[in-house]
Amino acid sequence: MSGNLLKILACITMLTDHVGYLLFPDIAILRYIGRISMPLFAFCIGEGCRHTRSISKYFIKVLALATLCQAVFLTESLISGGIHRLDFNILFTFSFSILICGSYKKLSSLGKEATRSEVISYNALFIGAILSALFCTTFLDMLVPIKIHFEYSFAGAVLPLFATFFEDKRRQLPAFTLGLLLFNLLLCTATPYIWFSLVALPIIYAYNGSRGKYSLKAFFYLFYPLHFALLYLIQMIAF
Repeated sequence: MSGNLLKILACITMLTDHVGYLLFPDIAILRYIGRISMPLFAFCIGEGCRHTRSISKYFIKVLALATLCQAVFLTESLISGGIHRLDFNILFTFSFSILICGSYKKLSSLGKEATRSEVISYNALFIGAILSALFCTTFLDMLVPIKIHFEYSFAGAVLPLFATFFEDKRRQLPAFTLGLLLFNLLLCTATPYIWFSLVALPIIYAYNGSRGKYSLKAFFYLFYPLHFALLYLIQMIAF
């Protein structure tokens, strides 16, 4: 199974989740199926960080799309009655993931010839990325008057890192499995059906390490905002 197919399955399960959330909230199975999307996207983010030529460009693209989508969500909230809480979309969470995975990639690439200052700098960069994600997703809410929530919180920001630790598939997949188990343990109290995310593991284990025959980057970047726009339009017309 190629990386493209993993992302397509992630998009389908995410769409199923959001159909349940926005259009059919009483059909619980749609939300359960939707839990499969997060591990698939997280694994692909980790893989993307390992293979990208420029972490900074990757980060900027995801953050820019996150900001654009958030602006639309905020505008819709203002029109429909005001902003009572800030729910930052999953792309903000994955922006933290890219910082964490990218800084780890830099740190792990240091050779024996690295200077002491380089080692200290890259360790500080990695730790700083983790602490920044932890502060924003966990503690920022306590310091501002409005409720703030990052989708999947700190657990979601760190999960892609487990796909970045090892290049060897025989070690990468068990490491990601461990990460997903920890992810579920951290979130299962608030969201008991999060355990359905484990269904993603057999799919990820079928990954063959290739990107796929075609470049579908534009499609995957556009799918997130466009599917939300379509669902909101359907919700406005039908409900």
